[in-house]
Amino acid sequence: MLSNETRKALRNLQSGEQLQQLLSPEDLTGLTLRDVDAIARAHRKLNHSHDCKIAYLGNHTIEPLDRFVETCSLLQGISVISYLGEYDQHFQEVLDPNSGCRAFNPDIIFLSLSLRILSPAIFYDLLSLSTEQRRTEIQRILTLLSDWIDLALKQTDATLIVSNFQRPVPVQAGIADTRLELGEAELYSRLNLELQQRCNETSRVFLFDMDHVLSCAGKYGAMDPKMYYLAKMEWTESGLSAIARETLRHLTASLGRTKKCLVVDLDNTLWGGIVGEDGIDGLEIGKGSAAGEAFLDFQRAIRALKMRGILLAICSKNNPQDAEHVFLNHEQMLLKLDDFAAVQINWDHKHINLQRIATDLNIGTDSLVFIDDNPVECALVRKMLPEVTTIELPADPSAYPSLLQNLPLFEKMLVTAEDRQKTAQYAQNSRRAALKREISDMDSFLESLGTEVSIGTAEEKHRARVHQLFTKTNQFNLTTQRYSPAEIETFIHSPEWDMQIVQVKDNFGDMGIVGLYLVSRNGGKASIDSFILSCRAMGRGIESAMMNKLKEDYLIKGQFNQLAATYLPTAKNTPARDFYPKEGFETSSEQASGEIKYIIDRQDVQYTRCTGITVRSL
Repeated sequence: MLSNETRKALRNLQSGEQLQQLLSPEDLTGLTLRDVDAIARAHRKLNHSHDCKIAYLGNHTIEPLDRFVETCSLLQGISVISYLGEYDQHFQEVLDPNSGCRAFNPDIIFLSLSLRILSPAIFYDLLSLSTEQRRTEIQRILTLLSDWIDLALKQTDATLIVSNFQRPVPVQAGIADTRLELGEAELYSRLNLELQQRCNETSRVFLFDMDHVLSCAGKYGAMDPKMYYLAKMEWTESGLSAIARETLRHLTASLGRTKKCLVVDLDNTLWGGIVGEDGIDGLEIGKGSAAGEAFLDFQRAIRALKMRGILLAICSKNNPQDAEHVFLNHEQMLLKLDDFAAVQINWDHKHINLQRIATDLNIGTDSLVFIDDNPVECALVRKMLPEVTTIELPADPSAYPSLLQNLPLFEKMLVTAEDRQKTAQYAQNSRRAALKREISDMDSFLESLGTEVSIGTAEEKHRARVHQLFTKTNQFNLTTQRYSPAEIETFIHSPEWDMQIVQVKDNFGDMGIVGLYLVSRNGGKASIDSFILSCRAMGRGIESAMMNKLKEDYLIKGQFNQLAATYLPTAKNTPARDFYPKEGFETSSEQASGEIKYIIDRQDVQYTRCTGITVRSL
């Protein structure tokens, strides 16, 4: 619940930044509808930019979910504006070009349908239906949803989030339901599974697992029959809060706000006890004690993030030999040192070690999430590195696993092959760096890598990785355009756009898809819209190999006499600032904002020497 001081401060806000700073200590799970209304009103009064537009459509009263989502998102630094569709007009809202939804032009459309309205026969009278009638009703519902999805994809550019159906309580047949052919439990399972399969057919459509969310929240507390009878409202405050938190997970992934690295302390974080005082035999980890099992489950939750493509790192005040001894010799340690892409174990201040970790991984400190049990250490990191998301663990280790699993910071729309190999790829980079230190001559080093660059046209199967590159690459990103899945779909299929992906491997391993370039060919003119290379592949001439291919395809062998490009400066893409001039481009205009436009003519084109690189076609 908001304090009186916070309520008073909400009335005097001047900016969105002030609002986010004010709310940072608040916990959404404790906010009432009155609190959310106050925050949403303050947010909507401010004239500030937004990160995402969400339209909510359905056949029941969805309000005030929009305000809960806006508030929940603000706590993570995401500004959302909302549109509530007309009641039970979800088809008309996407089909009518003059509808409010189409005029709003949302980034995301959230569809929630109540089965009690969509299929009263199933919701109220399941036992009166024959097995065949139940199957027919399932197919009718799925056909209706498929028709809506097809229309929404055709008529809008939005990403679609489609809710599945929450199984009601209590069950009509009671405990006998499990013995019925296509009983209630089986029917809802089949309906939701087939809906999920339909959503997975298209990269712009994602399932919202409403049944799971409300089950976790407790369906009796999350749904209020009285409010449904009075206002056709499906959810209570606790239900709305749970749905908003789940929606934030989708927003985090869709907007590319996923954090890249989880950094953990060791003593009383990864294991119970202090290794320097208790010794390896005195640590609590694994079977044998309640606390030990909790720490083991915490390690399981951490390992699951690694499999999702999140980098792991250690930041601990400890004797390195003591800590390494635990990893090597404690028989119940699930995580090993090889699971961590960066390790800082020493007696330096933790904010200094966090900066070292970011440098080692070549990512920003704002990409780090730091978890520690020590409130003093957490407070110092928050003061010295406020951009790091710092999480102080509670006193009870049994809460550690769920705390980590409930964070919305590590969500991805899809887990790609590159994600699964992320830690191994950073280990390969470490070996490359070690070789570079051994070989002082740069040309000899590049020759020794045996780099093979494969370039080819982006296809549907690459869309998830392409979206990640657009949303997460900062340092070598010439314009830092953040494109949505719908826009990427256009680039892949439209003849006016040419999007090429770049895959790299060398003697140390396969780095996967690490870059792309996007060229507009509208009106007989060719212009580089985006030129992106992952930080893992920088400094090896790969960017020049990509540009050589561009020059060849568009100027040397292509039909264009000129190629245009733009550099848009950001706080992070300084490493790419001089790329176009080095590649022979001339400045055509320069804005006060720092934006620079370049051109290169056919007669001025020259290849750039790329030592040790072989270029192939995908």
